[in-house]
Amino acid sequence: MKKSVSVSLFLVLVVIALFSCTAQVPKADLKTAVDSISYAQGIMYASQVEQIFMSLGLDSANKADYIKGFKEGFARNEKDKKAIAIEVGQWFGLQYSTQFVPYFNQQLFGGDSTQTMSKKNFLAGYLASVVNDSTAAFTVQDAQAYSMSTTELIRKASIERQYAEPKKENEEWLEKNKSEEGVVVLPSGLQYKVVTEGKGAKPAATDVVKVNYKGTNIKDEVFDSNEGSDPRQFSLNGVIKGWTEGIQLMPVGSKYIFYIPSDLAYGEQERSAEIQPFSTLIFEVELLEIIK
Repeated sequence: MKKSVSVSLFLVLVVIALFSCTAQVPKADLKTAVDSISYAQGIMYASQVEQIFMSLGLDSANKADYIKGFKEGFARNEKDKKAIAIEVGQWFGLQYSTQFVPYFNQQLFGGDSTQTMSKKNFLAGYLASVVNDSTAAFTVQDAQAYSMSTTELIRKASIERQYAEPKKENEEWLEKNKSEEGVVVLPSGLQYKVVTEGKGAKPAATDVVKVNYKGTNIKDEVFDSNEGSDPRQFSLNGVIKGWTEGIQLMPVGSKYIFYIPSDLAYGEQERSAEIQPFSTLIFEVELLEIIK
């Protein structure tokens, strides 16, 4: 019974909202071609509203308020500079608050929603630049240089904090793997084991090779494989460092297992659900041919 009452109340509210919107729409008076083309232009530009609503997290319940605001802005005299400046400022403030800040948070902190840029200091910097404050901490050029040099440092530090435990787990796994029978450790940190040693030529870093392969993480989750399909071709100067280094060790006809540390793979990047930041990658690779 309660569910039925809730649904009925929701429908009533929707009807009221739609009626409120409709009541605010003036009737068209299409007597001339200019009248009609003006109406057509209004229809065309309004097609952007749904996208604007979606980007701002608004829905149909907010349309009456949107229409009210739009009509007030549309009726504004273009000579009323003060009112126009206030409305433009409000619009850009809204854009930076709802669009730029979440975007930049993603750039700085990735998926860590517990961290955010300082809106207070963004506002202080923005307004200092608007009024050309001579005491501002940065010039525009200094601000650009500082942002370019620091954004990546903050991002990496944030990811290090977020993934400290998985990073440690992967490092400990590699350390333990060093003592496994047949495992060879190279100065770069790359580890490998020979399953089958072929008798063919070894590829160079610029060669294209044909291989069968399977890639897993330390939890034995497969993230890539050509099993059940044709062999794949790769240019060794276009793959991760661990592949470039490791496959050059293989004579054609060989099958090796490579244990690739994250700094020779994708580092702090998240590539998929199976390849999280700082993931060790394990590849079984069979070298079939060097493509000439």
